[in-house]
Amino acid sequence: MYLTKILIRGTACHKPYEIHRVIWNLFPEDSMAIRDFLFRVERSDKDHAEVLMQSSRVPVSSIKAAQIIASKEYHLSLQSEQRLRFLIVANPVKTINDEMERKNSKGQTKKCRVPLIHDEEQRAWISRKLGDAASLEFVNIHPSFPLRFRKFRENRAGKIQPVIFRGVFKVDDTNAMADLIRKGIGPAKAFGCGLLSVARV
Repeated sequence: MYLTKILIRGTACHKPYEIHRVIWNLFPEDSMAIRDFLFRVERSDKDHAEVLMQSSRVPVSSIKAAQIIASKEYHLSLQSEQRLRFLIVANPVKTINDEMERKNSKGQTKKCRVPLIHDEEQRAWISRKLGDAASLEFVNIHPSFPLRFRKFRENRAGKIQPVIFRGVFKVDDTNAMADLIRKGIGPAKAFGCGLLSVARV
């Protein structure tokens, strides 16, 4: 894996999904490629956004809208019962039936994601997402700025309420933990959620 710091310029820096689109352009063109990167906006102002990206492939070049500041190979080294500090911006949600009882193409009631807004629910969510990979020791939870978007195909607006989790966990299963780090946690990865960063205590 690779960790890369990126500077995003222009109007894209205010739109997380545009950041996602711009980042695609940092990789060699491949019509068969699937998204194999996660990212998180570290800092932003009206003209720039500093982004941390984790990817399976190495980004190859800067473009006008996105400049690669630094990139390095990232080797995972995990041990069972190892205690690690972690940071993740995530989108904790639960799935419920559509209140308007709209149907999908199979005639089933559509499902909707709704945000978890209480600390206890959010704490339970991150613990559940860690699963067999790690045991949560403690976590501090802070709301982040809401992310607004528009689904043009459905002609409707939406909003994501990301949450910042910082804490310590103990690794229980190194393979499961490596899988979580590679794949990320929770939905809204195209909007800058899900990147799990870890460091030794």
